[in-house]
Amino acid sequence: MMMGVVINPFFDWDGDHLPRIPYHRSVIYEAHVKGLTQLHPEVPEEQRGTYAGVAHPAVISHLQKLGVTAIELMPVHQFTNDGILQDKGLNNYWGYNTIGFFAPHNSYSSKGDTGQQVQDFKAMVRSSTGPASRSFSTSCTTTQPKATTSAPRCLSRASTTPRTTV
Repeated sequence: MMMGVVINPFFDWDGDHLPRIPYHRSVIYEAHVKGLTQLHPEVPEEQRGTYAGVAHPAVISHLQKLGVTAIELMPVHQFTNDGILQDKGLNNYWGYNTIGFFAPHNSYSSKGDTGQQVQDFKAMVRSSTGPASRSFSTSCTTTQPKATTSAPRCLSRASTTPRTTV
């Protein structure tokens, strides 16, 4: 099992800028990377269920027609599958067992899974600066794998309430 990867941090944001839409005028569309793109007929099959699928012009156009100004993605952090699901031949669709809070989930990348997912994720965010000018990511810190040693120390294992450490 890969524990980490070193990537080239350079990325051309191509003139990207902060959105000029006030929060009170925002229309936020919550979506799952796979759920939003997997069955979209205009997204090429190899891009369905991926960050590139979310960035596809057909998806951006759809969001624009809806008046969306921000997209909030269900967990896109690197997560693991529960053993109980794997034993049943199932996968963790929602991604609530985060093991890498600052790492884009590798299986949502159309470019590769050994660091390419970072560039793919950034390209998706860059593309969403048009009609969906803000990108958010849902993060659930209360549903981590039971046996993880990578959990942030600020979380109490006895409680689902985050606490501050000094």
